[in-house]
This record gives sequence, structure tokens and C-alpha cells, in this order.
Amino acid sequence: MGEAVFDLARRARFAGLSGNFSLGHEILDGAVAQADEDAGARAWIAIERGRLFNSAGEPARALPFFSEAWELAQRAGDHDLAVDAAHMLAIASDVEAAERWVAVALDYIEAQRASPHWRGMLHHNLGWTYFEAGRFEDALGAFRRDEAIRETSGNAQTLKVARYAVVRTLRALSRVDEAIALGERVVALADAANDAAPYVYEELAECYAVKDEMAEAQRFAARAQAILSENASFVRDEPVRLARLAALAAGAAAAD
Repeated sequence: MGEAVFDLARRARFAGLSGNFSLGHEILDGAVAQADEDAGARAWIAIERGRLFNSAGEPARALPFFSEAWELAQRAGDHDLAVDAAHMLAIASDVEAAERWVAVALDYIEAQRASPHWRGMLHHNLGWTYFEAGRFEDALGAFRRDEAIRETSGNAQTLKVARYAVVRTLRALSRVDEAIALGERVVALADAANDAAPYVYEELAECYAVKDEMAEAQRFAARAQAILSENASFVRDEPVRLARLAALAAGAAAAD
């Protein structure tokens, strides 16, 4: 695949991440003329087109582009891109289809010896699909599989993300003591590495509030608020959560 097309696809992704979806599509329109019949180049354009639609809240429009990327990437022999396309098909699909696509992607990784780094991500994103559907036990199983993978082949950051998801799901299951135990472990490791774990602080604040241990809830809420109030995307996208943290930090007496 030409480097020019790859660069344009990457620029389109950055545009989408910044919320400028129209610019992303314009960039991809310009890439089409340079792709010709190169299956790999066309696969990159298709997957980034799909990501733009999905990020804009239009998963139904994204799915055909992810399917196109899946087929083209296989034709081009770009196995990692093919797994990425299957992974995006899972993200944009309903629960049942997501389960199927994750299974397809995991089988493909084994058959084609694609990069194993996808395994944890596939379980992680399926976990959030389950979570959003209210299937918390299934979500916990998926997140635990991701955690196990990150423990053996990840790094401190990916393991922190995996464990945050476990903590969040344990709270959803009202297994608050387990959530606190793991959350405190994550925070201790992060503190020792001079790292921050604001989303885990948030979870600990909520868990301690459930137990009516408000001094601890305030402490962790204040830590989360101090960091997340400086995060422009969080401030823009999560005003309710930010207000909740402010209330907890100020000593609100009960969890929602």
C-alpha cells in the first residue's frame, strides 16, 4: 500500500478523534483517487470511513465499510488490518453479532498468526458491549480474560485499563468490597510508579460512598476531580460524572 494513502488514512483518523468528521471524510475522498485497485489501500480507506461514521454515532452506516475492510484486508494479506476490521465490526454490532465477530477474529489470529496484541482488546471491547447491554456477569468474564492477558503480555497502562473495567463491573454487580480491594491495589501500583489512575479513583469514591465511608469517598473523589476537570474531552462529554465527583468531593452523603 502506498505511503501517501496510509498517511491520508491516518490524518482522517486524527480528524475523527478530534470530532471533525466532515474533514475526515474529505481527506478520505482525496485518498480514493490514489488507491487505484490496491486492496490494502482501499481497506485502509474503508476502515477509517467506518470509524468516522461509528464515532459520529452512526454504527449502521459504519458496518458496510468495516465489512469491506475485512474482505479487502484479507485479499491484501494484511492480517492485522483484517483483525482490526473484525474488531470494529464487533464494536459497531449488536451483542449477538459482536460475539460472533470476536470469535471470528480470535480464530483468524490463530490461523494467520496475526499480532496477539489484539486478543486482550477483543475481550475488552466485548466486555463493554455486554456491560452496555446490562449483562454484567458476561462483562466481568470478558474483562477478566482481558486482565489475564494483560498480566502476562501487556504493560502497566493496559493492565490498569483492564483492571478499571473489572472494578467498574464489580460495582455494577454490587460486589463493592471486591471492587475496593482491586481498586486499592491498582492505585497503590500507580502511586508507586508516580502514575495517575483517575477513573479508578472515581470508582473507589463511588464504592466507598455505597458503604457510607464518606471520608474515603471524598478523598478519592477529590483526586479524580483534580485530574478529570483538566481533561477537555471528559469535561465536554461527561458533565454528569464531573458534577457527581464534585458533589462527592464536597461530602455528598449518598451514592446515586
